[in-house]
Amino acid sequence: MVLHLRHLQFLEHVYAPLSVVLAALGAAACFAVAAVLQQSAASAQAPDLSLRPQLLVNLLRQPRWLLGNLASVGGYVLQFLALERGSLALVEPLLVASLVIALPFGAALEHRRLWASEWAPALLIVAALAWFLLAAQPGPGAPRAPAVDWIVLAVVTASVVGLCVRYANAPGRRRALLLAIAAGLLFGLTGALTEVTGHLLSTRGLGHMLTSGAPYALVVVSVGGFLLNQSAFQAGALRWSLPVMTILEPLVAIMIGEFMFGEHIATSFAARLGEIIGLLMMTAGIAILSGHTQPEAEAAIITMAAAPDTARGTARDADAHSTTVPS
Repeated sequence: MVLHLRHLQFLEHVYAPLSVVLAALGAAACFAVAAVLQQSAASAQAPDLSLRPQLLVNLLRQPRWLLGNLASVGGYVLQFLALERGSLALVEPLLVASLVIALPFGAALEHRRLWASEWAPALLIVAALAWFLLAAQPGPGAPRAPAVDWIVLAVVTASVVGLCVRYANAPGRRRALLLAIAAGLLFGLTGALTEVTGHLLSTRGLGHMLTSGAPYALVVVSVGGFLLNQSAFQAGALRWSLPVMTILEPLVAIMIGEFMFGEHIATSFAARLGEIIGLLMMTAGIAILSGHTQPEAEAAIITMAAAPDTARGTARDADAHSTTVPS
């Protein structure tokens, strides 16, 4: 009987319903399409609109950006459905598949082939996530936590996001990277709040959900993350921002799931070693992917920031030219 119970407990830890996996992968595909279309539209906006609501107002006039938002809504619905039954530690890492979809889609939209310096690190990142999942053996928890935990999380997140925004004052890759870090942190928190909201809706009903603070916090955090996301897209090439956001979101969500919701993450020495190796592989993939660029492309983007009305077309031409040279 003891062996039987231990066997059932192990199965619970690695429980991954097919419907959850498919919903998460569908969400990843939608988010990939959304990222490419939104970045294509946002990168054409004036740099001085960054982090301002006027940026979103201007983008509302762009059909490509609106199509990207429709894809994003579809992805969020699928993510919500996945998190109703699956844990953060399972669902959020699966969303990293969006990176592998977004890069070739973006290259096709630019009428160029995908560089080896783009697809190789992207595959490394996905392999690292798979390695991490195998080592961590994510399992379900209870999506609720004491109020003091939420307060501490809010203060820490707001402080890091504030620092990123404060020092994102240099145009080009640095600005895109820092804004992407801030957006990734908020997206990870959004995933946690989405799981809490979905759990309240499915277990206690709409009325009880609306009396809690979770759905309202979800709206505030989502809007903030969305503005940071679009500003990161506006700051430069997709490869400078998307990999960072794509990786940070599941990592933040996994930490919230483990330390606040009690979701199962394997803690043996071998498991922790595997998890660390997976994280190091992810970091290496991000560094290679986001760091590769042609000097003339970045120089043109910096020039655009200094004189947006005359240099925006030059920057786009330089970045397009940089993506036609094989690595």
